[in-house]
Amino acid sequence: MENDWLGKWTEDIDQLELELPQRHKNLFFRLEKKDFYEQIQNLKKDLVNLDNYMIYARIMAIVASIRDAHTTVTMSVAKVIPFEFYWFSEGIYLVDTFGENNDALNCRVTYLNGIPIDEVIQRLTSIVSCENKSFLRAQLPKYLPAVELLYGLEIIDEFEDVEITFELQNGIAFTETVTTCEYSNLKRKIIKDVGVSQDYLPLYRKNKSKNFWSFFIEEHNTLYFKYNSCRDMQDTTVEDFCVDLLHFINQEEVKKLVIDLRNNLGGDSTLLDPFIEELSKCKILNREGSIFVILGRETFSSALLNAYSLKNGTKAIFVGEATGGKPNCYGEVLYFDLKNSKLRIRYSTEYYKIIKDDKQLSFFPEVNFEVTIKDYLDKRDPCMDYILSGTRGQVHCPR
Repeated sequence: MENDWLGKWTEDIDQLELELPQRHKNLFFRLEKKDFYEQIQNLKKDLVNLDNYMIYARIMAIVASIRDAHTTVTMSVAKVIPFEFYWFSEGIYLVDTFGENNDALNCRVTYLNGIPIDEVIQRLTSIVSCENKSFLRAQLPKYLPAVELLYGLEIIDEFEDVEITFELQNGIAFTETVTTCEYSNLKRKIIKDVGVSQDYLPLYRKNKSKNFWSFFIEEHNTLYFKYNSCRDMQDTTVEDFCVDLLHFINQEEVKKLVIDLRNNLGGDSTLLDPFIEELSKCKILNREGSIFVILGRETFSSALLNAYSLKNGTKAIFVGEATGGKPNCYGEVLYFDLKNSKLRIRYSTEYYKIIKDDKQLSFFPEVNFEVTIKDYLDKRDPCMDYILSGTRGQVHCPR
């Protein structure tokens, strides 16, 4: 885009202005049409004063203002802060340093480049496509390490080093200068560390790379089924896996089944439908107090459809956090690329009406547990503690 830089960006923004309203199922279901076009015109006027990264951020903000969590901008990130953050009830904390800056591990973030974290959150919120607070809390920490986005939002002013202020558990604050890295290098590091021992972690924090897996808690005759993604795996399908689960349930006369959807961002909801159908007819389990479903801020899209199928077809008790997915929502996404910048725009092509109340923003569990830093540090899962009535037992895997 070096030749005729201004003209090419104008062409891309014109394309966004024309195509997104045409392609989306109903772009102006929440945002006023005049506000969308006003944002477009303001961006065109400001182009001469912006650089590429600032324009990226402005385009992301325009798309995020639609308030459709499925409609967003996907942008390749080259440089990142080598940290993983999580938004607990007490604030945003550093939960992984990938082997560096360990002094700050599990500390609360208070400033980024001298900017208070509340202001950082406010700026990042403008570019996160979401429909409720739960999904914002799930997604925003994933944007926080992205150097280009932080630069585009004028949170940082250079790409190599970022100054972050942390607060220890005792309230003492300290500041570290963190060197950024290439995302490709960080990705290799993450893959390398997949096999690190997980013996002392609660079940929901294990096997994150697997789309689905199960453990049998023998002492409580409870089968735990972690469903991380509504997608088949290379070595087995959801259908075959669930057939094995049902066989195990009948063979062992399992007393409790836990279906953990808290980290499931979706995929194909129909993959789990046969299992839910069989579960609804299962005399061993489909009774009060025998099926539990754990929800969370990342329960989204197809996983939310599965949650409602379980609600309608079984006597499941729902535990955890309000879902990131909105019950009645737009989805079934397609993509188009902006001609010059190659920014990829994802947009919704269908509307799903699951419940009567269109204003309900989340599926709210019957028993709510907030995610706290204390539980995280203590390696506790209050959801499972509740389901197992606070007793302890050795965990075994049935397959």
